[in-house]
Amino acid sequence: MNYTGLYSPFSLNRPLSEEDIKYQLRQDFSGMGKSDSLALADDAVIKMNSTYLELVDKYYNDRGMPEIFTFILSSMFISAAFLCIYFSIVELVKPVGSVFGFFAYLFMSIPSGAFGFFCYRLLRKSWFTWTHYPVRFNRKTQMVHVFKLDGSILSVPWQEVFFTRGRAGRGPMPECSIDGYILAEDKQTVLDTFSLGFSTERRELVKNWAFIYSYMNVDCLEELKDIIALCPPIAEKKESYLFGLQYMMRVDSRLEWFFTLTLLPLTLLGSVARYIAMRTSKIPSWSAEVEADCQFDPNDPINVSAANNPKHLWRYVLANQSLEEYNALYQRQEQAMNRLREKVQAQKNS
Repeated sequence: MNYTGLYSPFSLNRPLSEEDIKYQLRQDFSGMGKSDSLALADDAVIKMNSTYLELVDKYYNDRGMPEIFTFILSSMFISAAFLCIYFSIVELVKPVGSVFGFFAYLFMSIPSGAFGFFCYRLLRKSWFTWTHYPVRFNRKTQMVHVFKLDGSILSVPWQEVFFTRGRAGRGPMPECSIDGYILAEDKQTVLDTFSLGFSTERRELVKNWAFIYSYMNVDCLEELKDIIALCPPIAEKKESYLFGLQYMMRVDSRLEWFFTLTLLPLTLLGSVARYIAMRTSKIPSWSAEVEADCQFDPNDPINVSAANNPKHLWRYVLANQSLEEYNALYQRQEQAMNRLREKVQAQKNS
């Protein structure tokens, strides 16, 4: 889980690091990787039309799982603090009370309450906030619009963002994300940071970046439309409990069923925490300026949203579609990928 920026702040007002430069994702063909690994949508697209592509944030994917632990810990330690205060009062008022017991219970309430309050503050970073933090890429105006964690909106030209594959954690299997840096005039100092809705290994992020780059620069909207299989239905409404559970349980293969069943009790707890997060949070709203910048034709032939999701969603998320449905989706995506490779190669050669 990659929660840098939400639970721990991004490092700002700093120079670009060697890693930032090494793993930069450029707004040209050099950032697209090999032609056989293009355009992986990864269930992160909220909407796509001929004008803009809207993506979820990187926190949306695992929403609910961290909240289980922060809620349990905050409840336990805050309850323990109140119990300690209660017993200290009992020691003070009972006829044979102990002054030592009074101060001992009162002293124990301080670290319990402090840690419980700390966990509660972490919980509030997900509950009573926003349902998600979308990012829009406007193909026509070549602008990027970012709905930030504090509810403000950042708009910046596509070519002026320094994109890189940022890393969270220093362990043997750190998670990485596509981070966008807003640089100072010296083009070396990071003033602001946002992340896109992908969090995985660094080599896989090239595929996600290829999807975004293709949308912004290549005449391939029909191909990208055919690649997208699942869109979160969160553009104008809050996610339902059922979809949240489905999104948390989605797998790529039936071989993952064993792990899915093993983790099912934890997933069910997480789905409840996710539902509370969605119910207590507000739906993000773009400013009038962004909406004006992103106006699109209602009759646009490229109109991808949750309305295009698979008919049998449970079967899709559990990799258990009928053979007919699976073959139709596979052939559609494979043919779209082949057409996309041809277009990318033709544009490279032109």
